[in-house]
Amino acid sequence: MNKFEVVLLLSPEITSKARNNFCKDFTKLITDNSGKVINIEDWGLRDLSYKIRNFSKAFYNFFQIEIDGNEIEDINKNLSQNENHIRHIFIKVYKHQELPTKLIYEKK
Repeated sequence: MNKFEVVLLLSPEITSKARNNFCKDFTKLITDNSGKVINIEDWGLRDLSYKIRNFSKAFYNFFQIEIDGNEIEDINKNLSQNENHIRHIFIKVYKHQELPTKLIYEKK
């Protein structure tokens, strides 16, 4: 099992219920692919560095997961099919950073 840190960017037009459902679905997607979610942080609505699909803001969600690297491609395909999903990144790490992260304390 490899350790990854994942950041999901979701549409600023999404409702809080839909955002929670998206995060639950992502967690289920990880567990269905033999992985496990270690920690989750909601970083809230933040400015984007540049516009993505005409959005200048997005909801950021941070996940620390453990999963086999071969499963990432299937997860990428699934994430891209959701209309509320703007962008994501999987970063392989050797050790998960301690939570809460510094971003959670920054002014929004």
